[in-house]
Amino acid sequence: MPLIGYEEALACLAREEGGKGWLPWCEAHGIYQLPTAEWVEVLANTIRPLDPKRILELGAGSGALGRALMDWGICLRMTDPAGDGDVERLDAAEALSRHHPDMVVSCWLPFDLGAGNIIMADPRVRWHLAIVQEGPGFAGTEVLWRNTDWSSRRIEAADHWSISRSDYLTEVVGGEHIRHGTAYLFERHEN
Repeated sequence: MPLIGYEEALACLAREEGGKGWLPWCEAHGIYQLPTAEWVEVLANTIRPLDPKRILELGAGSGALGRALMDWGICLRMTDPAGDGDVERLDAAEALSRHHPDMVVSCWLPFDLGAGNIIMADPRVRWHLAIVQEGPGFAGTEVLWRNTDWSSRRIEAADHWSISRSDYLTEVVGGEHIRHGTAYLFERHEN
């Protein structure tokens, strides 16, 4: 799927809500978080000043986010347990062991895989850019918030351009955009 702007993505959301539904459309296209051009630009501009040396995307799925970040000059490797093509077929532990990243990017990692524990426990990982599902009472997995060796900050500029599979408009073809995908940058405290 080609990278589209936020306004075009909102029009798609409205069109699909007026038809068979936004979630079924996202499922048919393998989308958890739609990488709008503005959203990806903010993420790239968040990563760039950190100057990570080895960036790894875990749970890359089809690779849409990773490819979009690469288009913005961010060099990374994409991995996923069901990898195909330019997405390397590796689970989280294998990918971290093989590639030794100092930054991990993840987008909507399944809660039950334990990947958050694996990422936060790897001493080589200094940053974790996590795009998580947010809703009443939760954002991502508990391990993200319980680890005292890490600090976090919400990337509010990215959230403004965020469109996820759980989003909706307050009216069927318009209204306020209710968002459920949010981005956080986690940084390991230096000893």
